[in-house]
Amino acid sequence: MAVSAGGARPVAASPARLPMSTRLALVVLAVVLVGGCAKPPALERGLMLYEQGRYRRALATFDEAVREQPSAAAYANRGTTRIRLGDTAGGIADFTSALQLAPNDSEILFNRGNARLVAGDPKGAIADFTRAAELRPTFALAVFNRGIARHRSGDALGARADWNEAIKLAKNPEVRAAMERRAEALGREAGAPASGPGAPASGPGAPAAGPDAPADSGAGRELARRALDRELAGDHTGALADLKSALALETDPGRRAALQDLLRMWEEAR
Repeated sequence: MAVSAGGARPVAASPARLPMSTRLALVVLAVVLVGGCAKPPALERGLMLYEQGRYRRALATFDEAVREQPSAAAYANRGTTRIRLGDTAGGIADFTSALQLAPNDSEILFNRGNARLVAGDPKGAIADFTRAAELRPTFALAVFNRGIARHRSGDALGARADWNEAIKLAKNPEVRAAMERRAEALGREAGAPASGPGAPASGPGAPAAGPDAPADSGAGRELARRALDRELAGDHTGALADLKSALALETDPGRRAALQDLLRMWEEAR
């Protein structure tokens, strides 16, 4: 989703970026560039720095934008940059601040829902996807991803209902076919315990690696975070490679299930 510098009407994302409707990932938020200024406002300079790959400089500039003139666009872009730099919690916090200023923005809600799902908060993701679908009743992917969140939290019946609804809502035949394949695969998984005995009922939301966690799991989680960063930046091939490596190293059953969900969705989006 793109957000204007004034926090007004969203505009279409650049065609060079991956379509949001075919992947379970956040999209890079952008602002409309306005010419004619001797010194570009901080929000616009931050976007230019981000697009140049200068992410830490972009973050500092978005910090400046938030200080100078807090807006949904400033917070949303800073949130995206934080996630790009590995600060998922900070990114979610900024999406939350953006929504305080633009509470009816279905795209920001969808983005925060995806971030929460990847972060292991399926209940929070369900709330965001539900609100996004309420605001935009034809938002098929929000409904489908809510089904994934429900699946991860153990609600198999609710997940199936969401997937069926999303498939009916999807207008694009390729998107609809991908949803059908994914729903069928997840339905088969639901027939057997996904996490094994003793696994948390909340799905993939296992705590971060503690001092007793295997080294391989810690490395896997770092790779998973880098995979999300690469997907945000449009490097789909690199994201897939990192996600597959993360899956090979991850030992926690709940996290493995979440990574498998994400991997299948990304592969179907190619």
